Amino acid sequence: MARSRESVRENKAMQSILRGEAPEKRIMVGYQGDKKVTKHGDKISELSEIMQEARMPWFCPSCKKTMKKRLDNKMWLLYNHCFDCQVDIEHKMRIEGTFNEWAQQKVIANKLSWIKDQKDKLIEFKEQDEPTFYNQVAADGETLDKEKWSVNIKKLKEQADEALNHLQKIEDSLT
Repeated sequence: MARSRESVRENKAMQSILRGEAPEKRIMVGYQGDKKVTKHGDKISELSEIMQEARMPWFCPSCKKTMKKRLDNKMWLLYNHCFDCQVDIEHKMRIEGTFNEWAQQKVIANKLSWIKDQKDKLIEFKEQDEPTFYNQVAADGETLDKEKWSVNIKKLKEQADEALNHLQKIEDSLT
């Protein structure tokens, strides 16, 4: 049976104590560092701050009501207040006659975001090479078949450029 050095040392110390001798003296050294004495709970980590920004609070910062509805979570993520506050804000905008313009701006912002995503996908598609696939045919686990598709890269890049130009025209018409 294997023994660790520590258990062997402990056994020797125990035997010397039983014989009435003084056991081997050991000095333990530890480094404390520059620790500040703080109360429990005073330390806030970076992760706690990040989670605090992402998490919905219990009470709305605007109206101080509890935010316990499912729609409150959605409105918190979008506008940083509860659903009831958003209803009040939209009601005031309708009274003032600015709601339709605000809603139209939201629609345009969503369309521009979609166009940006499509442009990014097209640029990534345009920069890719001919596709190559590796298929394992035999059950031995060592045999691979390489399948390479021949694609007219020039034509694909032209089509991607046409699509990018079309998206740019749509974006220009929206702004």
